[in-house]
Amino acid sequence: MDIAHAFFLQDDGAPFNLEYAWRLLKDEPKWKGAYIETSSKRTKISTSGGAYSSSPNPKTPSSYEFNSTFPMERSMGQKAAKRKAKAKVNASATETSSKAVHDLMDKRVAAMEKLAHLKEEENTLKKEEMEFKAMQVIMSDTSTMNESQRQVHEKYCNKLKEKYGF
Repeated sequence: MDIAHAFFLQDDGAPFNLEYAWRLLKDEPKWKGAYIETSSKRTKISTSGGAYSSSPNPKTPSSYEFNSTFPMERSMGQKAAKRKAKAKVNASATETSSKAVHDLMDKRVAAMEKLAHLKEEENTLKKEEMEFKAMQVIMSDTSTMNESQRQVHEKYCNKLKEKYGF
C-alpha cells in the first residue's frame, strides 16, 4: 500500500487521501479492470491427471499489479450506456424521418403540379364552353323576335363578339 501511495504521489504530485473510498469500491465489478476475468468454472490443473480446480485462472493478471502496461479503465456506467443507446436510436430515427419528410414533400409537390395541370384543363374547357354558348346566342334565329328584342339581341351579340374575338 505504501508503494502505491508513493506511485500516486509521484504521478499526481499530491498524496492519495481517498483510501476509505477505495476500500469500499475496490471489489465492485464496475471498478475492476476490463481485462480482468474471474471465473467460477473448474479448470484442469494437470494435463495427464483428472484433477480440476474451481479457483480462477492463475494466469489472469491481478488488478493490484502496478507494473502493468495496460491502464486501468473502468467500465461504462448505466446512465452513460443509456445515453449512448439513445443517441444511436435518435440518429437512425432522424435519418429515417428526414428521408420520410423528403419523400412526402416530393409526393406533395407532384400532387400540387398535377392539381395545377387539372385546374388549367378545367379552365380551358369552361372557356371553350362559354365560347360555344356565345356562338349559339349569336347564331340564334331572330325571325320570331320583335324589333326591340332584335336590338337588345344585336347589342348583346356585339359585346360577345368583342369579348371572344369573333
